[in-house]
Amino acid sequence: MDGLLGSGINPLALIALGAFVAHQALIAAEIHLTWADSYMDPLCTVPVALGIPSIAARRIRPDFVLSSWAVVSFTAALAVVFEVWIPSFDTRFTADPLDGFAYFAGAGIWRFVEPLGR
Repeated sequence: MDGLLGSGINPLALIALGAFVAHQALIAAEIHLTWADSYMDPLCTVPVALGIPSIAARRIRPDFVLSSWAVVSFTAALAVVFEVWIPSFDTRFTADPLDGFAYFAGAGIWRFVEPLGR
């Protein structure tokens, strides 16, 4: 199969990127949606951060697939860096366990949808 959108493109990566950009535009316009302001960025991070490079990698090697271990490790690293380490020294960041859940939810959704991009 050549991917849902063709050429190995994972639709979730593009949807997550669009949601992230739309949310940033709302923030710039000073329109705030409580749930989105709290959890949209962490939810979209893994599908974008792994999805876009995976699309590029499949252009070079069509059978490219990230292992579940790589996805979990990357997600855990993001959660620790942004929810534990950075908030320990930068007051602009707040540690929120639900953000960690959002990172892993985004990773789980991406991992479930990722085969559609092959």
